[in-house]
Amino acid sequence: MKRAIALMLALTMVLGTSFLPAFADESADTRNHEVFKLGNEVLLEKYHELIDGKRIGLITNQSGVNSKGVSTIEVLAGYKSTNLVALYGPEHGIDGKAKAGQYVKSYTHPTLKIPVYSLYGETRMPTAEMLRNIDVLLFDIQDIGARSYTYISTLNYAMKAAQKYHKQMIVLDRPNPVGGEIVDGMMLEDGFQSFVGVDILPMAHGMTVGELALYFNRNIGADLIVIPMEGYTRDMVWQDTGLKWIPTSPMIPDIDSVFGYMATGMGEGTGIFQADKFKWIGGKGIDSAKYAALLNQANLGGITFIPENRGSAGGVRLKIEDYHIFNPAKTGIYALAYARILNQFKVPKSGKSTVMFDKILGNSKFGQYLEQNLAPQQIEELYSNDLEIFKEQRKAYLIYPSSKDLAELHSGESPKDENRNADSTDGNAGMVDAGNDPKTEEKVVYLTFDDGPSVQTAKILDILKKEKVPATFFVIGSHIKGKEEILQRMMKEGHVIGSHTYSHDYSTLYKNIDAFFQDLEKGNRLIEEATGTKVELIRFPGGSNNEVSKRVQDPKRYNQDQWIMTDLIRETTKRGYRYFDWNVSIGDSSFGLAKTEDMMKRVKDGIKDKREAVLLLHDAPHKESTVQALPEIIAYLKSQGYFFKVLDRDSPHVELGSNSN
Repeated sequence: MKRAIALMLALTMVLGTSFLPAFADESADTRNHEVFKLGNEVLLEKYHELIDGKRIGLITNQSGVNSKGVSTIEVLAGYKSTNLVALYGPEHGIDGKAKAGQYVKSYTHPTLKIPVYSLYGETRMPTAEMLRNIDVLLFDIQDIGARSYTYISTLNYAMKAAQKYHKQMIVLDRPNPVGGEIVDGMMLEDGFQSFVGVDILPMAHGMTVGELALYFNRNIGADLIVIPMEGYTRDMVWQDTGLKWIPTSPMIPDIDSVFGYMATGMGEGTGIFQADKFKWIGGKGIDSAKYAALLNQANLGGITFIPENRGSAGGVRLKIEDYHIFNPAKTGIYALAYARILNQFKVPKSGKSTVMFDKILGNSKFGQYLEQNLAPQQIEELYSNDLEIFKEQRKAYLIYPSSKDLAELHSGESPKDENRNADSTDGNAGMVDAGNDPKTEEKVVYLTFDDGPSVQTAKILDILKKEKVPATFFVIGSHIKGKEEILQRMMKEGHVIGSHTYSHDYSTLYKNIDAFFQDLEKGNRLIEEATGTKVELIRFPGGSNNEVSKRVQDPKRYNQDQWIMTDLIRETTKRGYRYFDWNVSIGDSSFGLAKTEDMMKRVKDGIKDKREAVLLLHDAPHKESTVQALPEIIAYLKSQGYFFKVLDRDSPHVELGSNSN
């Protein structure tokens, strides 16, 4: 595999140079080593101008090293074009030696003579004083892919501080060691957020820290840049990268501990405990042989459970046989459920305060399921719907394709659009296209940008101004704060602003009619306050035929034969709004389609025989590839005789009709 493609935040992805990590693990699969690079390496090789001349603050620990094992602290301290002025350490400290939960003090670095601020001491969020002397805040810490591992909480808190104190945040991306394809475990529910569960995520989120930063930023609005890896694909586990594992914390010394963490470490307060650094699970009253038999008969995949007593406790040792298919979060659910069936341990319960068991699981439902002695298969079924909703929402923040996506792209086939019913949906199938009237002499194209405003918006506006082309922007209300001037610029330069709701959260929007319009109108008010113009145009997140709404709609109001979108469309018209879908997508949310030539192919194929084309593009922090492709897209459309217009109440109605009823 000579090339890999990834989307990025405020950057473009260029791959293809030969690279062999000098710190390679001899046992690792070498298929991707020749192109793999970490975000910290890509930063200095290609995007050093982001830090040149800047005062840098670095959030890191012992795991923040490059492929040769050299610390990012050392690299930046020796980089003469920038000034490293402060360090920040997460739980366990900047050297990773403090025990879990142990208070860590701030101090002065003994050789660099710069402050080392603890983010696990007096505060867990950088303060104004901690950030006073920096221009840019970098994050370079290796995560392990679990919601409850606190390094991603430190990332979240740091992003909030960066937004509050107007500092740019740059995340240097690193692999998810358990891979980017397994997404499983119970969802954290609103109200259960804590430092071991900082956002609405399942236990295994299947995202890199860069992707998580993009996801977190939907509610934060930081000036965020993610420097992606090169040569990384979603189906890679740690061993495929060729990197040597640096212990991320005292209890995670090796890769088997990483994979065992979610499988064995969720029993806080139950008497079911992990041992041997997350490689064994059990408890008193457990028959080891019966426990192993139950787990082995569950056919969890990639794992064998070996009965093993530890003193008076019975349990099982994990023997991972296939790291690519082993599912740590699902295994953890099964391990606790079967343990409860065997020894009827007392389930911890939250009262006035939330017990750690519920904090780690992210909800109180799991404890209730255990008390009901539900089989793990039943529990899995109960959380599956919420998990599927998250998987749909997660797609908007993913950077990396799978090797299968890349193979399809390189073979000349069209990659499967994993966002089929999300905002990147192509929408050509079954559409009602009012613009194909052969009587229409003029060919018209409407450029529409979803999801802004973002750090990309000004660049998009610069291009549109240079090309003398108008566009329609469907903006998200929660992204507006602090960016009111950019909306005013849109209006001043002749563009139209429509609403893409306030939250863009499917589970909120599509629960019922009232919830949708409360959210929509909250966003509309922010648009109107910024521009002085009443909102008339809207775009439904996911389009008017999105499938996600069927899974999240209130079952008390809707059944299998009813669909909330039918009522929403009717009510939208009744309230005086005009909604628009699209009939051509440039594919800028699809894996493997971040290159200009791929987006151009989508445009050329999509506009064939269309006299009225509504083009879907995205204005989001990680859509630099869209900005790169925009001039060529405009040039091609002009060469085909298209006139550019903005959408208004009188524009021909285009809707996605393949799933409408």
